[in-house]
This record gives sequence, structure tokens and C-alpha cells, in this order.
Amino acid sequence: MSALPAAPPPPVDLVTALQEQLARINAMLFNYLGALQRDAPAQSVKGEALVSAPKTYDVQAQTELMASDLMAGLKDAERLIQQLPETSDGEAEEVAQAVVLLQQNAEASQELRRELAAASAKLGLLQDAHGVLAEAALCQGPAAAAAAGGPAGRAAAGQQPGS
Repeated sequence: MSALPAAPPPPVDLVTALQEQLARINAMLFNYLGALQRDAPAQSVKGEALVSAPKTYDVQAQTELMASDLMAGLKDAERLIQQLPETSDGEAEEVAQAVVLLQQNAEASQELRRELAAASAKLGLLQDAHGVLAEAALCQGPAAAAAAGGPAGRAAAGQQPGS
């Protein structure tokens, strides 16, 4: 029984798909230019004799194949660009939207400051309570803890746990 190859998951959104396509084009360019530099036959710069024998590599055929791959990738990117929504109608609309976003940001900042102040106050109370409890435990010592029936107090008093 042969399993069909799993289709790749759909992109999260159009911008992500466009970023991925541009990354693929970039990788193709990087790899193709490197392959052409590596595999292209040596050329004489000033008419001097070539040191190595020319390769039998068909640079023209490989170049055409690489160009067709790049063109297909660029057409896919262009298709994704065409699917992007149009920008706003004018500068006034953009400014109005920016003002709304700034107001929302200011409101969120104020709320975060209030939450931070409340959390800091709670932290201060908890630290004070911990200090009081720690000081009381240090002042009373292990005997007070044993009298309270805590396991640490029983161990300090030399009693076996559970006795």
C-alpha cells in the first residue's frame, strides 16, 4: 500500500507565504550563482593559456534550467504580491488610523502601569510577610517548631518522624 505524500500545511497568511517565497528565490540565487562560478569553464583574461583543460559541463543548458526555475519562483512571488490588499486611500486615512493606534497604545500602557503597581504592592506585602515569618521562626528556634508539631521541629528535637 503506497501512501500519498502529505501536502505541505497552508501558510499562516499571505505575508508569511510571500516571505517564504522570497527566501526560496534568495536560496536559488545563492546556490545557482555558486554552481555557475564553480562549474563554468575557465576563460582567458588577457589571452594567456589556460592551466587546466576545459570541462565538458554544458553551462548553457544549466544556465537555462536555472533561469527557468528562477522565473517560475519570481512569477509565484508576483502572484502573491498581486493578492496583497491595496493600501489605504490616502494619507488622511493613514494618519487617522495611526492616531487610533497611538490612543490604544496609550490606554494599554496605562493599564500595564496600573497592573505593575498592583503587582509591586502585592510583592511588597508578600516580602514583608515572609520577613515576619522568617524572623519569628529564627527567634523561636527548633523547640517552638517541635511544640508546633512540624517535622523539622521533631527532627531538631531528636524525635523520629511519626512518633
